[in-house]
Amino acid sequence: MTFECLYCAQDIPDSDASLEHAVPQFLGGAQAPLQYKLHNVCSTCNNRLGLHVDASYAKSWFVTNTLSEAAQKYYCGPGQSQPLPLTCMGPVNIPGIQLTGNEVAECWLGPSGEPILWLRTDDESMYWYTGGNPTQRKHPSTVYFLPVTDDPVRLQMGAEALVGGFKKTKARRIFGATVGGLPAGATFPGFDLPCAMDDENVQAIRAAIHSGRIRAQLKMNLKFDQRFICKMALAVGFSLFGQPYLATAQAAEARMGLKMYPQTPPEVRGSPTIFNSTQSAKFVGYEGAVVILVLKTGGAYLMTMTVDRNLPFAVELCPDTLNSEFIDSEMGYSLMLFPQVRQCVELSMVELLAHLCGDVAHAKLATMDLQRQASTAFWSSLPS
Repeated sequence: MTFECLYCAQDIPDSDASLEHAVPQFLGGAQAPLQYKLHNVCSTCNNRLGLHVDASYAKSWFVTNTLSEAAQKYYCGPGQSQPLPLTCMGPVNIPGIQLTGNEVAECWLGPSGEPILWLRTDDESMYWYTGGNPTQRKHPSTVYFLPVTDDPVRLQMGAEALVGGFKKTKARRIFGATVGGLPAGATFPGFDLPCAMDDENVQAIRAAIHSGRIRAQLKMNLKFDQRFICKMALAVGFSLFGQPYLATAQAAEARMGLKMYPQTPPEVRGSPTIFNSTQSAKFVGYEGAVVILVLKTGGAYLMTMTVDRNLPFAVELCPDTLNSEFIDSEMGYSLMLFPQVRQCVELSMVELLAHLCGDVAHAKLATMDLQRQASTAFWSSLPS
């Protein structure tokens, strides 16, 4: 038996089917409803597009840092929440730091603004990926964490964020301070004891910080989201409209847009992230959430996605003649994902707007609002 792969449209043996999250897991897709767990994707496409389409979007500076800010809005302290994501500042030049010939020092910030320097393998072919080429995460590397406070809660938050951020990376983790007279590698779980070269590198980093000589050099690719938008259109379109969606012209164009070098540029109708209005994102988005909105307009179904009321993109999904058991064509549809707390809310666009306007509270969103208020109280309780 065979099936038609959602992405490459080839007939694939059933034995080569793989689980595909229509909404990638870094956006909270693991918590999405059952219709977004797809099995009509071949393992080759799943692996290839994960590395070169999902990662291209997830590792852009815009998305990495927006997701980090979103996570902080639902964080209520160490032990009560997942570790916070780190914020990437980009590659930096540190006078006196010891690098190998193909290494770059990349600066990140912890939840309290702790400088984190990651000495990783450089790959110019993926110049805009924060953290570099994702296939090289198993290469040996070193990451230095420099605390900015002796407050125990902030120290634990920062340490957990660093360990969580590098848990899938083959990196030595060096705590650039001493605690109680002992090297922090002996105090905080997940850190390594420093060697003599580590001590010298920490001193070089501290000297650069104190002299103000750290300057990040971000490299941007303004088309980072083009193939990702096509992939999301295909996956969400199929999840909501089923097999009839694949017969539409929009699905055919989205499939063409997934190709690395299409012979004919796809005619995907929509608006990419960089050239979309942030005002529209505030209208259709939600604080700290990934929001996918589908509504009927102008003879077609339109999908928009926002992250923390930011980074909006829009794409035409299909003609409005298609039917979906999940969408009320008059009320619209919204899928809201909260990656930091692993929650999902599915509702109509009308219900979302009614909640945002304060007219009719939505029970699940009211719970998320309380979580956000608790997070605000937690951050306010910390010493500066």
